[in-house]
Amino acid sequence: MRLRLRLLFILIASLWRHKMSFLDESVLNFRVLPNDIDIRQMTNDRFIALMDLGRMDMAFRVGLFKPMVQQKWVPLATFDTIRFRHFLKVFQKFKLHTKIMFWDEKTFYFEQQFERHDRIVATGYVCATCLGSEGPIDPEKVIASTGQSVNKPLKSDIVSTLQELEKNIHERQKNFN
Repeated sequence: MRLRLRLLFILIASLWRHKMSFLDESVLNFRVLPNDIDIRQMTNDRFIALMDLGRMDMAFRVGLFKPMVQQKWVPLATFDTIRFRHFLKVFQKFKLHTKIMFWDEKTFYFEQQFERHDRIVATGYVCATCLGSEGPIDPEKVIASTGQSVNKPLKSDIVSTLQELEKNIHERQKNFN
């Protein structure tokens, strides 16, 4: 992760911010820094990197830090996609909203939205898992490791679309090996 100082800040801030349930929404406030831009706007890859920070904020605040360290689990984004609508320029403030939409036997599905002045700047979707020494960890086990009990949300159309797209890309990759 290229944003180590921001990650450290989020980790420290999570000690004072309220704890979350897996179905709560994380909201982080950011400002576009000069190293976030190319010529005049925030770069595409920086959006993806900031999305990592949104998911890490959730992990810290739902109580996953300790189980992840103890179990040697590693968070991994297996697939992501993003739709840009507006630019973010240097020094502009914006918010990143992160929430879990659904999970299946190995994957959490996240929706992450960048917002500035109550206007959606970009929306990203991420498929992510926790990896252990034996492979992907069942999200139900991940959730249970925090002592929380939550009901799985209903599967939305966008989750079905993400699953299908991820499956198609995986099949195509197998053809090139």
